[in-house]
Amino acid sequence: MGNIQPPGPNIPISDSAPPAGITRSATSSLMLAVIAPASIYLTFPVALIGIMGAADAGEHTLFSWLAPLIFWSLPVPLGVISISLALSTIRRFGPESENGRIAVKSLWISSIVCIVGFFATLRFMHGMRYF
Repeated sequence: MGNIQPPGPNIPISDSAPPAGITRSATSSLMLAVIAPASIYLTFPVALIGIMGAADAGEHTLFSWLAPLIFWSLPVPLGVISISLALSTIRRFGPESENGRIAVKSLWISSIVCIVGFFATLRFMHGMRYF
């Protein structure tokens, strides 16, 4: 026990190189990008109940915004986490690496889900006669 010394200023700290292979952040980003649109199947029935509860003879009430809010309550946080993990992976490894390519794939999936969701929400709002 006598020859154990605490690290001092003289001991150089080695640079931590990125690990070889695929990292967890790239894989997690891709998994969350796939799970986000699948989570719509969980929120859709609850949002449908919200629509039925908010229907009021063509008039908009305070609860009219409840259905889209419930509908996107789970996919949006999952998508935001997926995008942030993908961007940090691309910054760390670059888009040409294997981790970067997985992160770019998750960004593509997230952007497609975002565009389709935007138009679906606009169609819902048009059907509810918001505009």
